[in-house]
Amino acid sequence: MYTILKDKGFTLATADENAEYIVVNTCTVTNKADVKNRNIIRNAIRTNPGAKVYVTGCYAETDKEVLQNIPGVFGVFGNTEKSSLPYQILADWEGKSYSQPPNLDRFSYSDVLPEGHTRAYLKIQDGCNRKCSYCKIPAARGLGVSRNYGDIIDQVKYLQDNGVGEIQLTGVNLGWYRLENGDKGFLNLVEDILKVLEYSRIRLSSIEPPDVGSGLLDLMQHPRFCKFLHVPIQSGSRKILKDMRRTYHPDAFRTRIELAKSKLPNLFLGTDVIVGFPSETEVEFQETKQLLIELGFAKLHVFPYSVRKGTSAESLGDPIPGDEKKRRVLDLMALSSELHTKYAKSAIGKTFEAILENDGRLVTDHYLKGRLPETFPIDTLQKGQFVDVRCEEYFPAKDKEGEFLFTFAR
Repeated sequence: MYTILKDKGFTLATADENAEYIVVNTCTVTNKADVKNRNIIRNAIRTNPGAKVYVTGCYAETDKEVLQNIPGVFGVFGNTEKSSLPYQILADWEGKSYSQPPNLDRFSYSDVLPEGHTRAYLKIQDGCNRKCSYCKIPAARGLGVSRNYGDIIDQVKYLQDNGVGEIQLTGVNLGWYRLENGDKGFLNLVEDILKVLEYSRIRLSSIEPPDVGSGLLDLMQHPRFCKFLHVPIQSGSRKILKDMRRTYHPDAFRTRIELAKSKLPNLFLGTDVIVGFPSETEVEFQETKQLLIELGFAKLHVFPYSVRKGTSAESLGDPIPGDEKKRRVLDLMALSSELHTKYAKSAIGKTFEAILENDGRLVTDHYLKGRLPETFPIDTLQKGQFVDVRCEEYFPAKDKEGEFLFTFAR
């Protein structure tokens, strides 16, 4: 959106400037996200008097009326309208009546280079056909839709030709990606992306457990494919997974993760976990914790369950006290720190390809983060540049991932 506006002369307002237009892009995955959305919107209105505040994203799609009733909100654009928002702002700026350009859809962001980032996020799919009992996202994003196959390949070429080192494929359900004839096409798409990669590398944002199979894992052995997988488990209990209406059970999940680790040694594995689902007892929580330990994840994203309006799990209520949910969250966050430290120590002495980020930190293809020694002349490198680094030392941090000291591998 900003790229479109920048081409018309707009600039990003700094913290000490009074912005004229503000866009808040919202999430609605949890109740906490909804609260944060409203607080951010009200703060933006309060600290930028006279600014026209637009709200878009998932919360704008599912709760448009709530947002429209916040004094000071100038416009609310759901996900299906998001592509048209910059044109609305341009029309307002020029004092013209708004006229939406033809052929806009939710993927209408072609030829866009990353702004303020060293990696590009390439959205290839949106929406979800799954019916997980706790999830509000299908209401926010609709059923699955796929970006045009040829357009994706063209965008990969464009990003690579413009020196973007890492391209991250994003979507609500990547593995669901469909061809125009309705056939599954994710593996075909990834294979064709790999054929055009000479400089850039690709990373998957997240992939559902049933999509982690030999086909994907064989493709991931390509040298330009980051050795990183984020596979949401949500629970390690067969009973809870059934109540969540997930489409796998713990044994099947274990089989897929073990296959991934056997085919891709040193693979970085991340996952999402929901604790405090209405029917989750301490026994089922411990089942989840034990499975996470046994599978050796390197990073956990942990969320307390919250009731989402309109989901089938809403009828189950919210019987588990907030303090108990918090205890389970903190327990798994501490575990995440332990697991990450264990994975990090296994990387000591090994060399990885890393990208230099804007803040002077480096991120490897295995998603290890750290810095070069303070004595290293960092200004001799360019942001976004590939650097081969050796993991020399790891500094753990409490309840979060720590940081590496890298050395320059010549």
